[in-house]
Amino acid sequence: MTGSGAEAMSRDRPSIQRRGWLGAILWALLVVTSIALMAKGLWVSTFIGYLPVPGLEEDAIVGSRYLLGGSAASLTAALCSFLRGHPHWVTACVAAPAVLVGGVALVEPYTLLRHLVAVVALPAAVAGMIGGLLNRGYRRTG
Repeated sequence: MTGSGAEAMSRDRPSIQRRGWLGAILWALLVVTSIALMAKGLWVSTFIGYLPVPGLEEDAIVGSRYLLGGSAASLTAALCSFLRGHPHWVTACVAAPAVLVGGVALVEPYTLLRHLVAVVALPAAVAGMIGGLLNRGYRRTG
């Protein structure tokens, strides 16, 4: 077998075909949007501890909304990844920001725990995006 496993799979099963680049690029843009929204939300809501200053509370609320939007985009990208036929690790890595950062932001909105979790989740999303671009997924043709 001279080719990669993906090429061998498409030769063995003629009813499976590799997906095109347009969908992969749009999917990657959705992942980048998710990462950007989460980064903006983390940046806006950065403060140490709970301080009862009205300006900081408003920043925390605005930052949480960005995080919620980034979580929604991350879950949408994970669903698209699953439907596109990416490996399961790609889907899990793309969903990591929504589960980790979004979950912590809902449970503990006024701590730096979501920033610490983002150190793991956002690079995982980048790794998942790279893996999804290298393996564009498969679709059944017959």
